[in-house]
Amino acid sequence: MQDDGWQVDQQGRVRWLLIDRPARKNAMTSAMGTRLGELLEDAQCDAGTRVIVISGVGDAFSAGLDRDEIASGLANKSSFPVEAFYAFTKPTIACVNGLAYGGGATLAVACDMRVVADSGSFTFGLAKLGLTPEWGSSYFLWRQVGWSRALDLFLTGRPVDAAEAFRLGLADRVVADADLRAETQRFAEQLASLPEGAAEATKAVLRRGLDVDFGEAREVERAGLAERVRAMRARAKDRAAR
Repeated sequence: MQDDGWQVDQQGRVRWLLIDRPARKNAMTSAMGTRLGELLEDAQCDAGTRVIVISGVGDAFSAGLDRDEIASGLANKSSFPVEAFYAFTKPTIACVNGLAYGGGATLAVACDMRVVADSGSFTFGLAKLGLTPEWGSSYFLWRQVGWSRALDLFLTGRPVDAAEAFRLGLADRVVADADLRAETQRFAEQLASLPEGAAEATKAVLRRGLDVDFGEAREVERAGLAERVRAMRARAKDRAAR
């Protein structure tokens, strides 16, 4: 299904959101950013969707914010749903099928995990324009690659190919271009097959651990584990009663 610059493709319990502007290297308009927030909300509320995958149609992931909108002064950078990404409880995977530039690179790092094609690359180039990181990249990137490496990528704006992205921790898996879609779907299905609520609970515990000290992180772990045990016992009791 095509929807305002996006294709939505449901594959079992995995929902693919595909940026569909290949002639523009999947550059995103402000309206597409707003629509992405709505699509995330739809997926959050759909019990049949366990995992979200974001990718691009054609040979690029995304070239970022549409340059014509920027030049015309119509770009609304606040339309990117960074808060929705942070609040989204289900696993998100970026399937990086080529160039991820500027806002496109930020979209990839806003996802929980990244499967990257051999042809994939990341570029964070705002400093060259005299600008600072945006769309939450200042929060997400250094937590994935470390503070000094993030500063390097932001300040130099140099492209990072798939092999280096893997070494830096920016890519979780690197696969051949021809195998990218199938390998990403296989990975997503593995996550979707976990016991109900397990992926969300694990993600919540790790997310809390990013922003608290060790003692509080241990308390978050204990509370999360106790809640999972209660949920599993309740389901077992329900099955036994049937």
